[in-house]
Amino acid sequence: MVIHVQTDLLIIGTGGAGLRAAIEAESMGAKAVLVSKAPAGHNNTTIVAGSGYLAAVGGMTIDEHRDRTFTAGKMVNDPELVETLVQEGGERVLELSKYGCVVNERFGGINVGAPETILGQGITLPQVKYLKDRGVEFVENVIITKLIKDGDRVVGAVGYSSKEMDVVLFQAKAVLLASGGAGALFKRTDCPLKTTGDGYSLAFNAGARLRDMEYCQFFPLALAEPDAPPLLVDGPVVWRGKIINILGEDIPAKHNVTARPYIAKSRDTLSRAMMMEIHEGSGVEGAVLLDAREVILNADSAEFLGMVSLDYYKEKLRAHERPFRIAPISHFSMGGVVANRDGETGVEGLFVAGEVMGGIHGANRHGGNALTDVTVFGARAAKKALEYSVDKELVDIDELSSDEAERIEELSKRETGFTPAVVMSLLRENMWENVGVLRDADMLVEAYKKLSELRDSSRLLLAQHGKQILAALELEMALDASEFIIRAAMERKESRGAHYRLDYPEEREEWMKTVILSKQDKAIKVTHAKIGEAY
Repeated sequence: MVIHVQTDLLIIGTGGAGLRAAIEAESMGAKAVLVSKAPAGHNNTTIVAGSGYLAAVGGMTIDEHRDRTFTAGKMVNDPELVETLVQEGGERVLELSKYGCVVNERFGGINVGAPETILGQGITLPQVKYLKDRGVEFVENVIITKLIKDGDRVVGAVGYSSKEMDVVLFQAKAVLLASGGAGALFKRTDCPLKTTGDGYSLAFNAGARLRDMEYCQFFPLALAEPDAPPLLVDGPVVWRGKIINILGEDIPAKHNVTARPYIAKSRDTLSRAMMMEIHEGSGVEGAVLLDAREVILNADSAEFLGMVSLDYYKEKLRAHERPFRIAPISHFSMGGVVANRDGETGVEGLFVAGEVMGGIHGANRHGGNALTDVTVFGARAAKKALEYSVDKELVDIDELSSDEAERIEELSKRETGFTPAVVMSLLRENMWENVGVLRDADMLVEAYKKLSELRDSSRLLLAQHGKQILAALELEMALDASEFIIRAAMERKESRGAHYRLDYPEEREEWMKTVILSKQDKAIKVTHAKIGEAY
C-alpha cells in the first residue's frame, strides 16, 4: 500500500538546517513536514558536532568573521553567501535560546548545551521537541529516492519507509533539501554512516547544478589505534604535545603548519602534512604519532572536556607511556548544490540549506562555521520557499512517480545478489584510498574504474527487508555522490585547501574559479564559473 503525505513545504533532513527551516515555516503559519532516514534529530552531522558556532558575537566583529571565513576558504568562497553568513550569523545563533537550546556566549560565537550535554544533542533534540510541541509533523525512517517534477517544477518526492516497508509519496508546494553532506563516503569518518550524499544525487537528477565537489574536508586529529574508535583528539594533548613521524620529527614544524588552533584554522594543511609523511614512508601503518607523555603525566582531568577523557588516555591508550597513533578523518563536504543566499537552486520549487548547499566555505571550512551556516540559511531558505508557495497548488503525483515506486518495489523481489553493506564498504575503501587527502591522476582514474565496477555490482543488490532496502536505495545515491567528487577532483588541476593533488602540488592563479557539474542527458557536464558567478 502506498502512503500519501501532503504539505506546503517538504523538508528533507532533521539536522540543524532542516530543523531551523521548520521553525521558520511554523512561525509563518505554514504546514511543514520533515522527513528523515533516522529518528528525528538523530544520525546527522549536527548531533555529533562539537556544538561550537562561529559568529560576530562576544566581541568579535563582522569584519573578523568575514576575514576568517575567506582566509580558511582560500578566497574561493562565494562572496554573497559569506556576506550573508557574517551579517546575519550573530543574531541567528543567539536566538537559538528561543527554541529550547542552552546558549553560552563567548568571544567569536556560542557553544550550545549544558555542561553534561553530549556533543550536538543540545542543538537537535531541543529543536525537535520545540517543533513537536507545536504540532509539526515528522516522518521518520524514510529515505527520499527521487524528487518529482511536473514539467520544470518540483512538486513532491518519492520515499521508502523502512518501518512500514512501503513507498511514500509526498505532495508539496515546495521542497527544501537539508539532507547534509557526504563525509561517510570515506572509510575513516566521524560522520554518521548515513551521511552519504543523498541530497547531491536528488538535486542533480532534478536538474540542479553542483559546485566545489572536489573539496572534502578531513579533520586531521583522530585516533588511529588498533581496536580504538576514531575519536577526535584535541585539548592539552594537542596544545602541549607533539605531532611526530616515525623519525621523531615535528610534523607541523617540518611542513610550516603554524595557524592555531589546528582544529579551527589548519584542518587542510595539517591533514595534508600528516598524510604526506605517511605517503613518504614516515608513518606507522597509515598513521603518525602524537607524543603527549609529559602532558598526560602532569595533566588535570578538568582540562579534558572533549571526546577523550584523561582516564581513557591513560587506561586504554597508555599515552603516559608511549606516543599513540592519529590520522586524518573525513569530516565535512564544502561542495554542494549551486544556490543563492535564499536557497534558490534555479530549479523551480527546489530550495536547499546546510551542508548540501555549496559555496559558503570555499576550499576549506573554518571551524564553527558549519553550525552558523545551517542556522542562517535554514531560516532564509524556508522563508523564500514559502513566499514561492503562496500561489501554488498541490499536484497529483501518483502517475508522475509510478516508475520510481515500481523500481523500489522490484528491489525486494530479487533472490540472489550482493548485500548493500558489502558494496558500501568497498565504496568507502575506494574513496579513502584513491580520493582521500592526497590525490593524483592515476589514483583518480583508479577510483573511477572501481566506481564503475561497483555500479555494476549495485545492479545486482539483494535487499529483502525494510532496512536492507533502505540501504540499497542509499547506496545508489552514494555512488552518484562519489562520482561527483571524483569528476570534480579530476578537473581541478591544482592544490587548494582540502583538495591536494600530488601531481599539481601548488595553487595556480588560473584555477581561481568554480568547478560546476550539471546533468546533460545521462552524462555529467563539467564547466567553470568565475568566483561569485556560479548562480
